[in-house]
Amino acid sequence: MQEIMIDNKNADVSVVTLPKNVLGGNDALEFSGYIEQICNENKKAIIVNLADVELMNSSGLGMLVSALSKTKKNKIDLYLVAVPEKVNTLLKMTHLDELFKTAADAEAAIECI
Repeated sequence: MQEIMIDNKNADVSVVTLPKNVLGGNDALEFSGYIEQICNENKKAIIVNLADVELMNSSGLGMLVSALSKTKKNKIDLYLVAVPEKVNTLLKMTHLDELFKTAADAEAAIECI
């Protein structure tokens, strides 16, 4: 079973690493719960690490958009890092690349915060 991993980098930043396949379903519920929990911890930023992602469908994109909406409401920055080419193409096709902040890796995102 794939797992979503959480790493609290410091008091201000949490990194959420998504699994190989991001297809919604139970993963969406789990991801949404983590985002809600992190928002309640009053972090400054959430970094979503996509390095392991090989497959993402429209439900997976919906997960990210929902997270972006929730973090904006809570005045928390959301960064996508290590975005694979396939996912980047999907973001561009849907024009979502214009909404998300991206960085090469978590360290680069932390420098922007």
